Amino acid sequence: MLQAVVIAATVLVGQAGTEQADDALRLEVKRLVRRLDARELADREAAEKALIEMGPKALDLLPVIDERTPAEVKQRLQRVRVVLQKERAESVATSSKITLSGDRMSLDEIREAILKQTGNDLQFPEGGPEPPLVRLAVDYKDAPFWPTVDDILDRAGLTIDPYGTERALALTMATEGALPRSESACYDGPFRFQAVRIDAARNLRFQAERSMALTLEIAWEPRFRPISMQQRMSDIELMDEDGEPIIIVAPGAELEIPVLAEAVSTEMRFPLEAPPRTVQKIAKVKGTLQALMQGKTESFEFTDLGKADNVEKRAAGVTVVLEKVRRNRDVWEIRVIARFDDAEGALASHRTWVFDNPAKLITPDGEEIPYHAYDSTRQMENEVGVAYFFGIDGDLEGYKFVYETAATVLSASFDYELEDIELP
Repeated sequence: MLQAVVIAATVLVGQAGTEQADDALRLEVKRLVRRLDARELADREAAEKALIEMGPKALDLLPVIDERTPAEVKQRLQRVRVVLQKERAESVATSSKITLSGDRMSLDEIREAILKQTGNDLQFPEGGPEPPLVRLAVDYKDAPFWPTVDDILDRAGLTIDPYGTERALALTMATEGALPRSESACYDGPFRFQAVRIDAARNLRFQAERSMALTLEIAWEPRFRPISMQQRMSDIELMDEDGEPIIIVAPGAELEIPVLAEAVSTEMRFPLEAPPRTVQKIAKVKGTLQALMQGKTESFEFTDLGKADNVEKRAAGVTVVLEKVRRNRDVWEIRVIARFDDAEGALASHRTWVFDNPAKLITPDGEEIPYHAYDSTRQMENEVGVAYFFGIDGDLEGYKFVYETAATVLSASFDYELEDIELP
């Protein structure tokens, strides 16, 4: 009993400390924003620098810029916001860190700790084999996500089913003879790269006509949200065991790699000129992948829907406008505009990710009602409009509309290098 009281008291103290820290941060941001309008130039520049040095944690505490904001304060706030938005977005492109320590941790304990620390869910799918009853000695401190998970799975006799649970890593038993995951992959940021297949073919009608293709699996942390991936063939280098190049077919081409909304992996296949029979392996494949990805997701809540008319809300690098709510025959139509400071071209040819954004109504009793259809209403370089349709009888008195979207879009490159891939 005494132990429970001590634990409860510790939790309360921790919560109080966190709240005090949040209040202190909020007050400091407010103080620095006021100094952006100071009389002395040095004070204004020092305040802008201090806000930037506070990092992305200050981003959501910056005030909304409106017509009453002084011109210089507006310019400085915009500069601060751009820098902090970029920092926040770039943090998405780094590897999550894992800290685990224990002599006999169960798989469930390990999974729960990883989910809490990284936001990445590892699941044993329903209907699959029973998870092994193993306990592992673990000692990881700020260890990168993928190498750590691969090491744990190898020791537990597990692997990941690439066609398993959506938005989670589906765990399954490793098959006999499977190569250790930690010995057959490389990593960069949230990505894991592994060579999974080589296809060789010969046209029997023409003796000299031979071909080959290499397939790589590209997996990413489930919390990570890629929009699109591209691979320039000129960014790939392959060599055999003698250091001779293995030639890529169509070296000037660029592959558009498919990315499904709820997936956590995909495959990239590129054709090669078949090397001489004396070549036994691809000694090295080295490349750079280009990726367009979503930053942190923000949630926007709108109330008083009966009076909604171009209601704007902003967070980080996106403004969401509740354009209109109206009765459209037998359904309610809710029109939304998502306007990004810089969409990095993500709305030009890869806009389907926006249509996967969650949108729902919440009843006065707290019940969530998903939309049953949507329609695109506008598509521009940095903004998109969507009309959502809800089949609800009666009015929307007391209802809330909640819309979620990534607040920033980031483009980045990721390097990979794999070695000693045996040829068939």
